[in-house]
Amino acid sequence: CLPFYDSNDKIIHYQTRGVLSKDLHERPKYLSKSNSQKSLFNYNNVPASADMIYIFEGPIDSCFVKNSVAVAGIQESSNNTLTSLQKQMLSTRSLSEHSWVLDNQWIDPASYSKTKRLIDSGSNVFIWPKSLKRFKDINDICIHAGLDEVSENFMRKNIYSGLTAKLMFNQI
Repeated sequence: CLPFYDSNDKIIHYQTRGVLSKDLHERPKYLSKSNSQKSLFNYNNVPASADMIYIFEGPIDSCFVKNSVAVAGIQESSNNTLTSLQKQMLSTRSLSEHSWVLDNQWIDPASYSKTKRLIDSGSNVFIWPKSLKRFKDINDICIHAGLDEVSENFMRKNIYSGLTAKLMFNQI
């Protein structure tokens, strides 16, 4: 069970993850608090003074990068990547730049199409370097390398927007 806190450290949402097993396709992988709008995971740990906020889909990945939040999934076919509550929460950090960090576009078709949509909408996106195309996500890198945290320098070096993002993305 993953709690989502507000800026006052009050739980306003939560998500549970199902047990990983071979019959996973028969039941939901994630369940969220009913009658609750998704908020931002880890929001309470991002200082108001942060100049960059990394937006992940998955809460676990966001635990490995400083100043990161997670949205607990975005729909591949929807233009609404954030709920109204998530937008409101990010707006309180108006001096922060936001960058999306999805799973590896080299190996995940859903991440590939979501990244393309984010680039086309003008968002800042993390584009996975070709040299790391064997890793599924940030969590996978940390497990493999025995890391507790991915450096902000590495993250910033791979964030792109606009025409540069389109050019980098077209190399995938």
